[in-house]
Amino acid sequence: MIDFFNFSSTSLIFIALIIGFCVLAQTLALVLRFFRHGLTTLGTFKILLELFILLEIFNFSLLYGQMLNGYNNGIAVPSGYENIRIPIFLIICILVLIVFTLKKNLLVLSVIPATMVSLPIMEIVLGAAYPWFFLGAIIFFLSRSIKICKVSAIDIRTSISSLSVMHAINTLPTGVLFSENDGYTILSNYQMQNLMIAITGKVFRNAIEFYKALLSGKYDSRYKKAELEGKIVYLLDDGTAWMFTRTDIYLLMKNYIHISVADISQLWELTTKLQLQDQELVRKSNELKETIVNLHILSKQREIDNAKMRAHDILGQRLTVILRIIQNEDNLDYDLLISLTKGLLAELKAEQSETSPQDELKSIQQIFAAIGVDIKFEGDLPETTKEARLFVDIIREASTNAVRHGFATKINIKSEKIWNNYYLKISNNGHVITTPIIPGSGIRVIRKKVSTYNGTLDIMLQPLFTLSIVIPGGDRVEEGTNCR
Repeated sequence: MIDFFNFSSTSLIFIALIIGFCVLAQTLALVLRFFRHGLTTLGTFKILLELFILLEIFNFSLLYGQMLNGYNNGIAVPSGYENIRIPIFLIICILVLIVFTLKKNLLVLSVIPATMVSLPIMEIVLGAAYPWFFLGAIIFFLSRSIKICKVSAIDIRTSISSLSVMHAINTLPTGVLFSENDGYTILSNYQMQNLMIAITGKVFRNAIEFYKALLSGKYDSRYKKAELEGKIVYLLDDGTAWMFTRTDIYLLMKNYIHISVADISQLWELTTKLQLQDQELVRKSNELKETIVNLHILSKQREIDNAKMRAHDILGQRLTVILRIIQNEDNLDYDLLISLTKGLLAELKAEQSETSPQDELKSIQQIFAAIGVDIKFEGDLPETTKEARLFVDIIREASTNAVRHGFATKINIKSEKIWNNYYLKISNNGHVITTPIIPGSGIRVIRKKVSTYNGTLDIMLQPLFTLSIVIPGGDRVEEGTNCR
């Protein structure tokens, strides 16, 4: 060992670090050997071999420490420790031979040459080269222990053993707890313990007490507790949801308690969304029901209004004709009067769809012609049936007003379409009005009908009383809107 005196102080410190790492690596290799192989025959001898190799490394560290002490004090002392070095070497040789016999692996024999470096005689045989062989043995043991750690770790993760089972259970994303029938915990993985601490603030040793605490709602003030399919669900601050389940397991004539907890965050999120959507659907359904009721009321009112306006138009027309006949003739034509009254009820009951707008217009002309009122129509009715019927209703009402109030005998009507708008102009030769008119029920009815189609109505008094109506050719607005 005296030849180490030729090394620099930095090199000696570096070698001391390597020996320290070697001790740590060999200790870890010994522990992993134990968990990997257990106390089987081969496993026992492998563990003993690793133990004595660790003692051999300690032996190397003692020799090196003694040399460093002499180096720092400037005194070269004999290596010593012969009573330890030789027995350890012999025991390692015996264990190597036994493991080789059981496993038939030649690599295990490489331990013997590395261990021989510690023998006192090797210092004399190797001479000045001894420090290099010493360092080589330390590096060999360090490399060997690192390899054993790596292989053992892989083997523990991939093979079935008590340690691998525990490792697998502890790495589960779900919480697992097994206990005796009285609640004494046999097994509890990391996830279960972490959730215990997160929810209750401590780790329970009794599974029954833990589950009772969850059921009691004792921790509702800290976390929200809910239920899903009859199971307890705790909602944590990080947005995760955990469902706890308890089951009894009967095994080997003995009862055990199993408590599991699963992360149902995604399922809970979907359930919450479905509940919100269900509430929204119920709300929309109620709104739809209310809308249907309102539509029914509006539809009923619309039909009533239409019936009132139709009755007003037809009755006004018939009454006007009858009054004119009565006023103008000394000898009344009773047959004509009877014919006008007989068809009145049938016309009120009849649907407008049963008679075309063109036929209704001809009927209006014929009825008024019977009392000497000439209705001249120029142009064509609108192409669409709705607008055509609107024009016919306006013509009937306007003609009735002209005869009743203005005592007109001639009514001129012009209907045309310019671009996308329908135009209707109705003028009569009735009495000229010089004062502003106050619209009566007839004008109001016409305005209402025109506004239903988003149209406009203008009244001109000079030179003839004229109604000018414009109906857009676009979509019809809802009846009853924009009424004036």
